[in-house]
Amino acid sequence: MFDSVGFNLQTPELQQIALNSRGQSFVKVGKPYTQIALTNEINRLVDSFKNNGYFRFTKEDLYVEHDTVFSALINPSLDPIEQAELLEKLKQKKENPTITVVIKQRPARDATHLIKYSIGQVTVYPDLPTAEDTITVHTDTTTINQIKFISRTNKFKLPFLANNIYLLPGGMYKQQNYFRTSNRLSHLSAWEYNNIEFQRSPKSDSLLDVLLRMYPSKKQKLSLSLETSYNTNGIVTTGSLLGTSVILGLQNRNAYRQSILTNTNLQAGIELGSNSTIQTVLTSLSHTIAIPRIIRIIPFLNFPANLEQKGYSTQTLINVNAGYTRRLDFFTQESINGSFGYQWSKTQIHKKNEQTFSVTKSYFWKPINIENTTYPNITDSFKTILKDNPPLQITFRSGLVIGQQFAYNIVRVKQNKINYFLIDFDESGALLGFFKNLDKGELLRYVKGQIEFRHTIDYGKNQLAFRAFGGAGYAYGLTDTGYEHTLPTFKAFYAGGPNSMRAWQVRNLGLGSSKYYTDSLNTLDLRYGDIKLEFNAEYRFLLGTLFGIKFKSALFTDIGNIWNWTPITNDSLGVGSDFQLNRFYKEFAVGAGTGIRLDFNYFLIRLDWSYKIRDPQAKYGSDSWFYKLELSSGQLQLGINYPF
Repeated sequence: MFDSVGFNLQTPELQQIALNSRGQSFVKVGKPYTQIALTNEINRLVDSFKNNGYFRFTKEDLYVEHDTVFSALINPSLDPIEQAELLEKLKQKKENPTITVVIKQRPARDATHLIKYSIGQVTVYPDLPTAEDTITVHTDTTTINQIKFISRTNKFKLPFLANNIYLLPGGMYKQQNYFRTSNRLSHLSAWEYNNIEFQRSPKSDSLLDVLLRMYPSKKQKLSLSLETSYNTNGIVTTGSLLGTSVILGLQNRNAYRQSILTNTNLQAGIELGSNSTIQTVLTSLSHTIAIPRIIRIIPFLNFPANLEQKGYSTQTLINVNAGYTRRLDFFTQESINGSFGYQWSKTQIHKKNEQTFSVTKSYFWKPINIENTTYPNITDSFKTILKDNPPLQITFRSGLVIGQQFAYNIVRVKQNKINYFLIDFDESGALLGFFKNLDKGELLRYVKGQIEFRHTIDYGKNQLAFRAFGGAGYAYGLTDTGYEHTLPTFKAFYAGGPNSMRAWQVRNLGLGSSKYYTDSLNTLDLRYGDIKLEFNAEYRFLLGTLFGIKFKSALFTDIGNIWNWTPITNDSLGVGSDFQLNRFYKEFAVGAGTGIRLDFNYFLIRLDWSYKIRDPQAKYGSDSWFYKLELSSGQLQLGINYPF
């Protein structure tokens, strides 16, 4: 065990810095002796010195001296009584071994290691040419905050850039300001990369001149992408659902000349139903503005505060979105959304038991989230379905969402293992719902949360992946006829499809073990619930490579279902549709299968073939495993990239 820790540094100021920061020491008295603790302590001291101006000080300037015996025993002036006392202490130390550690300073091999530096002249080149840049321009020199800017073009607002540089002339050199500047600039989308160089100033040996070279990215990027999913309930049957959409995107990396990132996406897609006829048409237009700093809209709310000083990458996000969905023969859905929020993230490198791992934490908060969804056109045939099925009436309803969202995400990477954890919370009407006119009107009142955990083990050519998901929402607002009871379709959970419960078509699983949808509504892929539980496992492996394309396969299983809080109906068909602790685990649907994946490095095309191993909602054999399982009874799913 560590018995005591001391500092014996010949430079008085370094000794004082070490003593002032000893509360942050990695070496704790009474804790087990480890080499990694001493290494971390040396690195901590070097960082402390560098944050106090000692730019050239390194860990080679320090060493650790261990002492496991009482040096006083060899003192010839000891009298017999003192010697006996020390021998008794030495005996006790052998029974409970401890070690004394002293961190010392080596004799200076280079005098510059003991110089305390300040920042001299800071020169910034914000728009240096890249290899493909052939523009001939003049240069201008501008000084802002004592920082000298030498620019070739007028692409950037220099005051904005100056506010993101924390190495200021006249200030003491601090390593944390260097990291803060480097991290801040690397997260600005307008530049492809940058380089910070320190040079000894010709004016003084204790001054460091800073040279910052910055290379801009292309300002705008136009992209065209395709999203496709396909699932069918069997080779010999006609039921199928193909969804495909085209997304045209325009990205501006330097909007308003302040490295503000904007994304505009136009999406158009269709779903094909049975007999290859168009079942659904959808279009959407979205515009997102990502400002690389925190903009506070509530003066007295000092949150988030000091995030950039703590090393976080920050963004203020403004989003508007409009969508149009037409389900032929059923309904037309229109939506318009707007939100204002913040996102901040930070990646840290840790060492434990001589192993290095990274942890990335991300936070997302929308204090303002407004969504308005309407059904301006409902066909007579769907009105008949709604009339005959009252539970669907409360699900398919227009609604106004005014609330906020919060999400926390952490990704931990250690050697060949990746852990992913997400918590998401969404609410509407918590405050405005107290006004009855709004509550009984279009305003929705609900709370909704979900948790997701993923664990991946990479064996090189093969992977083992696990996923667990749990989500629940509770609607408590009023309508003209009573309480809302269930979430609306655009906030509810569903299961089935290429990324969820692959043995079922999209939105075709649930609720629970209820037989409500089994007969006349079996072909209606509009099943939604307030609660969802799902567990997935995949073993992914490489089959081979042909023409540069990696052919992969997988063995997988999906377990899960969706439920409501209350039975969907009060008759026998509603039994099992509500979530109950004493039986929900008996109502899990189970699917398993295999697949072929074509890995093009940038994206992956996935063909999964899955079987219903256990179907709790089946009219016959709902309590059986592998009930009438046949080779042709599987479900084909086509998707892009991995399901999780």
